[in-house]
Amino acid sequence: MDLRFLEVESLRWWQILPVVVACWTVRFWYVRAVRRRAASQVRFARLSRRSGAVREIGVLLATLVAAGALVFALMRPQVLRAQREPEIEQQDLVVMLDRSASMRARDIAPSRFGRATAEIRNFLLHKPEGIQRVALVGFADSSLVLSYLTADVESVAFYLDWIADDPHVFLGTDIGAALKSGLEVDRRDTRKTHKIFLLVSDGEDYGEQLQRQVLAYRAAGYHVHTIGIGSDQGVTVPVVDEQGRESPLRDEDGRILRTRFSESTLRQIAAATGGRYLRSRTGNELVGAIADAVNAERKIVGYRTTTEYRDVYQAGLAVAAAAAGLLWLLL
Repeated sequence: MDLRFLEVESLRWWQILPVVVACWTVRFWYVRAVRRRAASQVRFARLSRRSGAVREIGVLLATLVAAGALVFALMRPQVLRAQREPEIEQQDLVVMLDRSASMRARDIAPSRFGRATAEIRNFLLHKPEGIQRVALVGFADSSLVLSYLTADVESVAFYLDWIADDPHVFLGTDIGAALKSGLEVDRRDTRKTHKIFLLVSDGEDYGEQLQRQVLAYRAAGYHVHTIGIGSDQGVTVPVVDEQGRESPLRDEDGRILRTRFSESTLRQIAAATGGRYLRSRTGNELVGAIADAVNAERKIVGYRTTTEYRDVYQAGLAVAAAAAGLLWLLL
């Protein structure tokens, strides 16, 4: 064990130990002299717990230990400790976020889309150490790469804020197009790092290329983790007109449209690609669901040993406190 002291000059306090011995010696002989002068003390000496050489030696030892431990603590001892820490494989995260009109539904406050963007932003600001870069894909009836892989999390957060404030209503949902854009992000990246693909949607899909893109992911050996957001009941979709007035979305015949969460497509994508499907009914589960999806592909590629000095003066203080307690009992 490698031990060092930061305050070596405090060693001069060891001189208190001879003083302690001297004081104890004076007290010991003084107490004996007083007892000899008091005749009654001799008769009751055997009955008193304060009598006897063993107790007096115990007082001396407890005092010396307390004083020595305090000197030890004053010298700020440190011990060298080695730690073996795992090395996590560096990964990149590609987030595919549904922007369709149904994501405006308010069965989850403030809306499905609003809660999703807020929780994704929160996750990115506190992303795990293993996640190096992040890309963002937005999709509805078509798909758009909003941000290619970047280590600048603030840049991705900017695009999340931008699409959150976008007043346009996007009808239709093409999840296959989103998956295609996710693969485009991978193809345009010159660094062959491990990619994690995360799809966040309320599950409604009206595209025609979903199966083809799922097969492409399987062929590339990529997993797609899906998170479904929405409650089970049917809800209206609020839209805002040019005058800022809000009204429910209607079809061509003027009937109010209602949307209902559908998880079958998301389950199929996850199952077909070997990913995980996770569900968020209230929005509170989103951060945990994202973390679970990321941790599902977390790999330990090795271990590294680190060494550092740690303070152990607390041990000296603990010993001094114990010795002081014993001294109190003896006296």
